[in-house]
Amino acid sequence: MLLGPAPAASAASASTAGSAAASAHAARLGRVAARSIREGSVSLTKCGTAPVVYCGSIKVPLDYASTASPDISIGFELLPPTVAKVATGTILSVEGGPGFATTGSESLYVAAAGPLLRTRNMLLVNLRGTGNSTLINCKGLENYAQPQHQYGAAFDKLVAQCGYQLNHTWHYRDGGWVHASDLFNTAYSARDVSNVVKALGLGRVDLYGDSYGSWFAQVFASRYPGQLRSVTLDSTYQVLDLNPWYATTAVTARRAFDVACSRSPACAAATRADGSAWSRITQLASRLARRPVTGETTTLAGTTAKMTVNELTLVNLVNNAGFDPIVYRDLDAAGRALLQHNDAAPLLRLAALSIGFDDTNFPLPEFSDGLYFAVSCTDYVQLFSRTAPPAVRLREYDAALRREPAGTFAPFSVAEWTSMDQYTEAYSACLDWPSPVHAVAPIIRRPPLVPASVPVLILSGTLDSLTPWLDGASLVARQMGKSARLVRVANLTHVTLQDADDACPASIYQRFVADPGNLRHENVSCAAQVAPVHTVGTYPLVLSDAVPAKPAAGNTASRTARQAAAIAVAAVGDEISRSPDLVSNTDLGLRGGTVTISAGNGVTFSLDAVRWVTNATIDGTATWNQATGVVTARLVVHLNHGAPVHVTATWQVFGQPGKYAVITGSQGNRVLRARCPAP
Repeated sequence: MLLGPAPAASAASASTAGSAAASAHAARLGRVAARSIREGSVSLTKCGTAPVVYCGSIKVPLDYASTASPDISIGFELLPPTVAKVATGTILSVEGGPGFATTGSESLYVAAAGPLLRTRNMLLVNLRGTGNSTLINCKGLENYAQPQHQYGAAFDKLVAQCGYQLNHTWHYRDGGWVHASDLFNTAYSARDVSNVVKALGLGRVDLYGDSYGSWFAQVFASRYPGQLRSVTLDSTYQVLDLNPWYATTAVTARRAFDVACSRSPACAAATRADGSAWSRITQLASRLARRPVTGETTTLAGTTAKMTVNELTLVNLVNNAGFDPIVYRDLDAAGRALLQHNDAAPLLRLAALSIGFDDTNFPLPEFSDGLYFAVSCTDYVQLFSRTAPPAVRLREYDAALRREPAGTFAPFSVAEWTSMDQYTEAYSACLDWPSPVHAVAPIIRRPPLVPASVPVLILSGTLDSLTPWLDGASLVARQMGKSARLVRVANLTHVTLQDADDACPASIYQRFVADPGNLRHENVSCAAQVAPVHTVGTYPLVLSDAVPAKPAAGNTASRTARQAAAIAVAAVGDEISRSPDLVSNTDLGLRGGTVTISAGNGVTFSLDAVRWVTNATIDGTATWNQATGVVTARLVVHLNHGAPVHVTATWQVFGQPGKYAVITGSQGNRVLRARCPAP
């Protein structure tokens, strides 16, 4: 949707001004092999070689409002151009969370910028509280031993203790405690980053922010537009007029699960008579409320552990789908397996993977739990008054829950929805956070937030329910002003430039930064053509329940052999989808067996007695060429009765709907020629 043009002449003028300053900067940076350099007023030390990276920091006041404030450090990395001796500009990237260190995502930002970095610098700034900036280290949160229970009164007390710790860590120069629990706010972080850009003498920069980083970018852009050549907001939500209920998450989820299934040939065929995907999730919620399921399943580390899935687990899975496409891929079929066959294995395995991945926060300095809550409890609008005493806040919070219509998050109750992992939405976590002393609003002006001379690209995945384009990115585009353009990227989840299938948004972003003044005319047609999630059709319990691969010309193999081929392909597709979340090079099959994952010329999956169904095992290897997306699998399916089925299959990861895995092979003297939907 085009919300308004960026005047070409104005944008070009901004670009020219930025390039001139950046060129002068790059001329000073020419000694890329030096162990240390000086940029502006800052000394930098070489801290990486592939690419060349320089690290540095500046001192800023913890409390900008006080001349007696102690100083803290703001750390950053500067990556010079990889080819040009004179840079044409600087890309400034800021991570989300809040709490993630920007430098921890260096490889992702480098990949997203791609060829732009041949001629441009990249500046990665860690916001106050994380990374190599002055850290917030709230040990109660950092060492919390119950990651599946990151909600409730006991957890809220840990959050409050973090705020108390911040208020008893630093002293003013006159000796009094600094009330720091509200000093890690976004406005002060924006001022910090502005000071870094000025200290380095970078001129106008191209600002990129994702998730909370895009929230930060709105604040920065509204306060320091003169330092900007362009702004990119990836998976954004509004700073102004933010709704504390985040109700559009549920609205988006209801639509997104239906879309994910309908665009997958396997899922659509399996559910033709079963109504909508959301109606099936409603049935699953009712089933889990009556009878949660418990059983042994596979962990992220490739071991076994006991897992319980109840309606609150389902709340978290639905929310996780907004950033974790494996939930869109697996939940519908896993829910049907439980509802129709009392088969809990797929649902337990999905929950252990997605909940385990979401609840396992990175340790310091890559992620600061304390910074997450310091920002959430200071800047984000709450369902209670932050200035009220805790007892009053609790009464206000309970009253808000009672007033909210019961169907807002249906099929989940308001109480269930707001009891989700508080790292997803901090509904109750801030009830006991210290009341603010310093009132620093994130944005202090009304829209438009940037002048028309600063082009703003907004990227939003259509399956992103965490920061939905509906009433989220759409509203931000209007608030930023006439120079903003919203691009909705089909079938992607949260943070489009960090999706495994990010070629389209990356191409749009790179062309935009190369020529911000052309934003109005930029060709974004690829955004409607991104491959859908390959949603699972069914989880068969035994081989005879599997949907057989369709026979092709020359096939003489039996239906059973084609069923064996289909489960072999499905088992490999399952491992490809799981692999990004795993923390080990070993995984366990759905119903048994082992998968070993190794990197080399592509990613290779070695299957040993893997059971996709209870009465057959799968051996062999599959290699995924991540550069081309092509998977080549050579597998043997051993049946309880009958000769083994030899399978060779190829398919394209992220292929378009209707694309198939092409299967050849044999069973005994019979020829196997078939195809099935690409997993």
